[in-house]
Amino acid sequence: MTAPLNWHFPRVELAEKLMDRFQIGATTALTLFAPRRMGKTEFVNKDLLPLAEKQGYITAYVNFWDRKQNPADSLIVGLTRATGSLKRTAKLRSMLGRITGGSISTPIGGAGFTLEDKGEADKLDIIQQLFDLLLKDGRPLLLALDEVQHLATDRKFEPIIFALRGIIDPNRDRVRVLYTGSSRDGLRKLFARRNAALFSSSQQIDLPTFGRAYLEYTAGVFKQATARTLDINECAKAFRTVKKVPYDFRGVIDMLITHGGTDIIAVTELYLADNSQEETYRSSWDSLKPMDRLVLQYIILHGGVGLYTAEARAHIADQLGLDTLDTAPVQNAVNRLRRDGHIASVAQGQYELEDPYFADWIVTAAAR
Repeated sequence: MTAPLNWHFPRVELAEKLMDRFQIGATTALTLFAPRRMGKTEFVNKDLLPLAEKQGYITAYVNFWDRKQNPADSLIVGLTRATGSLKRTAKLRSMLGRITGGSISTPIGGAGFTLEDKGEADKLDIIQQLFDLLLKDGRPLLLALDEVQHLATDRKFEPIIFALRGIIDPNRDRVRVLYTGSSRDGLRKLFARRNAALFSSSQQIDLPTFGRAYLEYTAGVFKQATARTLDINECAKAFRTVKKVPYDFRGVIDMLITHGGTDIIAVTELYLADNSQEETYRSSWDSLKPMDRLVLQYIILHGGVGLYTAEARAHIADQLGLDTLDTAPVQNAVNRLRRDGHIASVAQGQYELEDPYFADWIVTAAAR
């Protein structure tokens, strides 16, 4: 039987860099940021955690978007799966049964049980007991908390934040934490909470954008799959067209495999047309206040800087038919746009759109 093709481009150096930071004691917590569909989760699960396991860590992966309404459930499931690396003794099975209040099944690398009948206090107790169980093993624990900014979206999730703080803080000598997120503002909101010093102590790293090595690797796998050779310069052009988003570039490659040939530029245009968000973007645009639209356009055209200058306010005022415009209405517009996830602060006084395709749509719509 022919082995399946491996489309995963390994980021070995980045994984080693992060683990080195943990190993030398430079930090006990790191935050990895990347917009959606940039390969963050794939990197964590296929590069970082396997390397950590080779270095003697127990690893636990938790995605808070798996169960958005019940992040405690996400945490319990992730920690329970992590117990799969522990020696499956009768004593361990008994302990897991007592913790969850039911039977534990262990399919390949996993675990399952029912949480619907558990109250919030019971779930927090289960989380504590699962942590205790993992720490008793003696190996250090690397806890990867994916889309952690979700915990800042609702006050009812605060007990989870406090539980994590209470568990991780006393065990900093044994526990390393990787927080990941796809929203800069969401992460900033979470880390700025007065009662969440646990999070603010984390060092932030941006996930690097893929370069030529990724394109060469993908073109190589494409050749294995089809016996067709792609022009790397054309691949680079296509990659830029899809905003250097790996998810979309892989979608282009999949479409090219089906359509045949090697004209990746033509297939990229076809992919974008097939995945057009025209209706979604039009609806979002129509729902915005005139001030908010002008702020978005100014951010796009001026690199996200100078939004509060007299020149910017004069321009926006002119577009609105006003004689003057104070800073406050501009700030209110920025606050609304950040709250609704349209823009994020990337530096002091600098903003960018969270969705680069929406930015393109705005530019095109303005030119119509």
